[in-house]
Amino acid sequence: MVVQDLKMHFPVTAGLLKRQVGAVKAVDGVSFSIKRGQTLGIVGESGSGKSTVGNCLLQRYKITSGDIFFEGHNLKDVTKHALRSMRKQMQMITQDPFASLDPRMDIQGAISEGMRIHHMGTAKEREETVVRMMEMVGLNPQFRHRFPHEFSGGQRQRISIARALALQPTFIVCDEVVSALDVSIQAQVINILEDLQDKFNFTYLFISHDLAMVRHISDQVGVMYLGNLVEYAEVNELYDNMMHPYTKALISAEPVADPDKAEASQRIVLQGDVPSPINPGPGCPFRSRCQYAKEVCACEKPELKKINEKHFVACHLFE
Repeated sequence: MVVQDLKMHFPVTAGLLKRQVGAVKAVDGVSFSIKRGQTLGIVGESGSGKSTVGNCLLQRYKITSGDIFFEGHNLKDVTKHALRSMRKQMQMITQDPFASLDPRMDIQGAISEGMRIHHMGTAKEREETVVRMMEMVGLNPQFRHRFPHEFSGGQRQRISIARALALQPTFIVCDEVVSALDVSIQAQVINILEDLQDKFNFTYLFISHDLAMVRHISDQVGVMYLGNLVEYAEVNELYDNMMHPYTKALISAEPVADPDKAEASQRIVLQGDVPSPINPGPGCPFRSRCQYAKEVCACEKPELKKINEKHFVACHLFE
């Protein structure tokens, strides 16, 4: 998966004629690549554009501009018919599995729905696949005729994983898949995702607020702020040599288990207001909250520049 200068601007309308008077720049020029079998973690505050990137990659939105290359195809140029068949290879595991599961459909129907839509196998073969998928994610196949409300939150998340796997995808967007779960259940779900990646060579886009979880599961990490990718690096390189002021503030907020280290660590509290995504103004989008902001930061938007083979940062401090 290769993404080049991805932009997703949502129109803002006003008046009786609903004329466009502006646009919310949810994603404003993001570029990255994910190698087959690896995981890219995306972190950032709420509203930074993380989930919008995931939805754009799956073509759930008609992107404003940019290119998304997947399996040798530029997704913005493929026909609807071709995209429909390609959707088998691109799946999403959502943050709220209960909201994404039809309460009137039993679990066998929910897991096999995608296979029915894509005409995969006979009814018996689909049932066998449901049984196999449930076993794979640690659920008892005998419960496949139960309904979503009869399962716990962790079990429903496993059902969502099984539903995504049933179509035999190669690329999966994991959108806050463990944020609503207890810590012990989070570990179980993450272990399932890692085991499946080792077994089937899946490629993940892992979106999360949990920096420790992202560090654990990711090969590369991208830090987003106000629709922009401000830092992008190999996971150990980013956490050991963070460069962007926003990245440093994010990671300083991560809880530290060791009391001695926690006492020695210094929390960076950001001041100022987040610019409007409708009209962020010229220059660096982080300038209003950055203690190191210079005159050039208000005039020129920094580009994502290469620091070394594993590290890219968008900041005038490192020019």
